[in-house]
Amino acid sequence: MPTGVQQQQYNRSVHWLALITAAATFPLIFMGGLVTSHQAGMSVPDWPNSWGYNMFTFPPSKWVGGIFFEHTHRLAGTAVGFLTILLVAAAWATDRRKWVRWTAVAVFLAVCVQGTIGGLRVVLSDRDLAIVHGIAAQLFFCFIAAFCVMTSRFWAEARNVIPAPAVKKVLIVALATVAILLAQLIVGAIMRLCDAGLAIPDFPTSYGHLLPPTHIDAAFRQAAIHQYGMDLGLNRVTLFQIWIHFAHRIGATLASISVIWLATMILLRLRRQPAFTRPAWIILALLVIQVTLGILTVLLRKPADIASLHVAVGALLLVMNWVIAVRAIGVVRATSFALTNSNASLIDHPEFAG
Repeated sequence: MPTGVQQQQYNRSVHWLALITAAATFPLIFMGGLVTSHQAGMSVPDWPNSWGYNMFTFPPSKWVGGIFFEHTHRLAGTAVGFLTILLVAAAWATDRRKWVRWTAVAVFLAVCVQGTIGGLRVVLSDRDLAIVHGIAAQLFFCFIAAFCVMTSRFWAEARNVIPAPAVKKVLIVALATVAILLAQLIVGAIMRLCDAGLAIPDFPTSYGHLLPPTHIDAAFRQAAIHQYGMDLGLNRVTLFQIWIHFAHRIGATLASISVIWLATMILLRLRRQPAFTRPAWIILALLVIQVTLGILTVLLRKPADIASLHVAVGALLLVMNWVIAVRAIGVVRATSFALTNSNASLIDHPEFAG
């Protein structure tokens, strides 16, 4: 006879709170991008207070310039933290599954760590912590997205999905794509925090050539400034900035190939599985948007809104690929579990006994 824990396969309140938390995380990442794009990371020099005020009583009349972007980012982060508290409360009050309860606690602890990293970045005025803070935001987004999948009806009913070797192949490609996208976002975070977004001012070439320069001298600087303009800071650009920017372009190419490969595999091999085909179409659409935003960031000379959208859409592209991977894990897990139970039933059958 199944126990109460086994009977509970889906909890609507926990699942929807997880979805709301994930949805609130996306604009938070965009707002974090705005902080970097406007170089407003130290506009509010204290933490957890804001210019000596309690964060929640800081007068709106003082939200001017970079302070607006930094302070509203903090408030949005606090809102996500509050949602994780509600998520933990709902899980412990309404869900009998221990793994759901403790995963909700882990989500709460993850957002606390992320907020602390952001605070220490301000208190210590450490740019490296800003990079860590940006990367940790992507990881938290993936974490809460995985929790959304694992608390959904799909996860509870994954054993009803037609088992096929194609799902395992999709899982391998999806995990590889996620790894490439994560590496690409890490390189992008380093590039942004090192102010290398326009270190290569032209596209698709690099200073008019296929590859960027391997050395910088006065003649190169003067030619670059004459062609692309002094306002891009090319009079002080470094080789590291140029090559981290170029690495981001190479990563974009590899990520595009991997995303297209994954989506094509799904649409050809799992075309009757909407749980996979829908996100496949979504990642293709996001890829087009993301590449377009990246190109516009360079050609339009890094407008803050477009550069920040590039960060946010990149995070969403990562998460949607991760959702495909987690769903594939759910199918493989459920299929293996059903096969194990089937074999156990055969062994217990009278014909196979003693």
